[in-house]
Amino acid sequence: MTDNGTLPQLHPDCLACQILAGQQSVPGGTIAENPWWVADHCIGPYGLGSVVIKPRNHRENLWDLSMAEAASLGPFLQQMSAAIALAMAAERVYVSLWVDQPPYHVHFVLQPRYPDGHNPQELGLKGLELQVFRTLGQPPTEAEMTRAADRIRTVWQEQFVPPAICES
Repeated sequence: MTDNGTLPQLHPDCLACQILAGQQSVPGGTIAENPWWVADHCIGPYGLGSVVIKPRNHRENLWDLSMAEAASLGPFLQQMSAAIALAMAAERVYVSLWVDQPPYHVHFVLQPRYPDGHNPQELGLKGLELQVFRTLGQPPTEAEMTRAADRIRTVWQEQFVPPAICES
């Protein structure tokens, strides 16, 4: 359900929508979510610990977001960036938005960058050069993605999910 009690708007040919509908799976499953956004491990060669944040509703552009989606985006990006940095011992977390393949579904990719020497094969690359380098490489294994998702989820839950209040 969305914040106004309606079912999410999904596009049948959209991978993000198929994942949200449970028709496709991502190793490690959902890492974090709120009423408007869902985070899971990025599929593809974007690096271990890379996370996709996507709206529950199929939105093609940032200007298509509802006020609630837009208002909740900043805090969710901040929380997920911190959770990735802590869980993966990352020095930086890059945030990118590339929505250039139809059917378009707004999504952010959060990519950890590790301290020099942590991943020698990355040659100390940073920024766009690191992103291109990873894109040309092999994706992490499903087992690696699942372990990374578990680590990030644990940090997110410990740091950002308020404890449940028990009423007796």
